[in-house]
Amino acid sequence: MRRMVVALIVGVSLLLLGGGISYAKPQEWTSLCNHVVQPGETIWCIARGYGVSPWAITTQNGVVNPNQIEPGMVLSIPDVPATLPPGPTCARQCPDGDPSSDCTCETYHTVALGSNLYRISLLYGVSMWEIADCNGVLNLNRIQAGQVLCIPE
Repeated sequence: MRRMVVALIVGVSLLLLGGGISYAKPQEWTSLCNHVVQPGETIWCIARGYGVSPWAITTQNGVVNPNQIEPGMVLSIPDVPATLPPGPTCARQCPDGDPSSDCTCETYHTVALGSNLYRISLLYGVSMWEIADCNGVLNLNRIQAGQVLCIPE
């Protein structure tokens, strides 16, 4: 019994002194463009469409579970070329790999829980209509926490 108590105290002490888990900041690459996820698309088919690493797409966008991307999410496509095995390929939304000429991103904003386009527009001094247009958002009330938005100049 005494050994169990000593082991428990040592274990708790190591947890408290260890400082817990630390996470590295995700790698940031230059972005080819933004891709709005369509119904039925996966990280792998999007990666094949642009010829980039699916791992880089998930890392760049903070996607924890690549199997749970949803239609309407905006993914920044990093410039990390990769050769991928054959499989379903999604349509490119910026065919030349260049951002749309209509929209030049000054910065990117990751949507927080409870946030909306109006608040985001006030934060950056940009019209919510411009942000929606630049990111392919059709319903101004339908943005999701974790979604990365291009904030136009």
